[in-house]
Amino acid sequence: MFEKPFRVGHWIKVDNIEGFVESIGFRSTRIRTFYNSLVSIPSNHLVNSTVDNMAMRKLRAVRTVLHISYATPADKVEDFVTAIKQLVEKDPYTYKKWFRIRFDDFGEYGLCILVNFLLEILKLAENMDIEFAIPPRLPPVETSPHSKSACAEAGARQAGE
Repeated sequence: MFEKPFRVGHWIKVDNIEGFVESIGFRSTRIRTFYNSLVSIPSNHLVNSTVDNMAMRKLRAVRTVLHISYATPADKVEDFVTAIKQLVEKDPYTYKKWFRIRFDDFGEYGLCILVNFLLEILKLAENMDIEFAIPPRLPPVETSPHSKSACAEAGARQAGE
């Protein structure tokens, strides 16, 4: 603890606890988890644990798999993958030496595109008229040419727009 491996406001992981440091005291450190609970970790436990300080990373990797409709023509899938790569290459905040975007698999719900980066992809999909796959157990989502795609609407809801 004398090394001060983290400060208030840092995002840290200690064992199976992950969240933002709210306070650092002599006896314990309090972490607000992503479930909004407050966890107190005794200082003697912190001294003997590995602390992963996520706030001190130089780069942040993002990995996701996009599932698009099986009805998407192969040339459109290829164009979509190429356009995502171009987004990464043009964005000033991405690490250009390493990223991976490719058609990856035939998934349970749709065609799978592996993306080890994600920014502006929902807008790109909407502009290219790419529909994301919806699991068969969910009812189909109706969209009209004058409305946002279901995926874009879901993304806007998650972003708090």
